[in-house]
Amino acid sequence: MEESSPEIPVAVAVKVSRLNDLVRLASVNAVRMSVSPIYRFKHGGKAFYMVQTVYKDYYKQYGVPIIYYYSETLDDGEDNAPGYVLVKVDENGENVELGNRVKPGWLAIPVVNLEGKPAYVPDDIT
Repeated sequence: MEESSPEIPVAVAVKVSRLNDLVRLASVNAVRMSVSPIYRFKHGGKAFYMVQTVYKDYYKQYGVPIIYYYSETLDDGEDNAPGYVLVKVDENGENVELGNRVKPGWLAIPVVNLEGKPAYVPDDIT
């Protein structure tokens, strides 16, 4: 785990209700042909999935980093780190799966597994 320093300010952290919400946010850029990975790290017995963004033209908050994240408890310390989040939206609804393979007809968002919690992520995330 990295330690925070004066050069690296802590980001604003926003927790989403479900993994699907985070995936929708990440897929917006993927549809525009700009891949934004979902970052994943372990911290305090949980796996955290996050997407990084910044405020743009929000009064005096321009450039403030924001991370949207979702967390899940790791069962018995097991860690099946996925390589991709797969998304498919069709007439049957929205489908989101974690996996290590891509599927034809599905949007594949890469998951970048980090070694630990980055310094700019607040320590009190849950």
